[in-house]
Amino acid sequence: MNCVVLDLIIKERFLMFWSYINGINSSLVNLVQLYSSEISLAFVATCLVLFGDTINAFVRRRVIKFFFLLRIFTFILLCAVGYGLLTVTIHPIVHKLFLQVPSDYSFLFTAFCFICLGFLAERKKIL
Repeated sequence: MNCVVLDLIIKERFLMFWSYINGINSSLVNLVQLYSSEISLAFVATCLVLFGDTINAFVRRRVIKFFFLLRIFTFILLCAVGYGLLTVTIHPIVHKLFLQVPSDYSFLFTAFCFICLGFLAERKKIL
């Protein structure tokens, strides 16, 4: 009889804990859904920060033989037009991908994506 009461107490506490976790998840999911456009833009910007040095090195190897002013002009075009165009082009695609994740998992997916970017930054010695 004592074990049955103990089992009921454990189940009740587990259900209370689970409902608390569900409440937190619901609040975080609502925030992610509300700010999904900004989150996807932050994701794209973070990717550009992580891979910008690789893109710059690629372009630098191509224009190293050019005249000084042409190299400066190329750099300005790359930063102003290239990265801006990449951001404007990729942002809607990433936003649609984020919206395709089921809403119950959207916070976990977003956190996982940014944690992966953090690992990439650590691996590339950016942090």
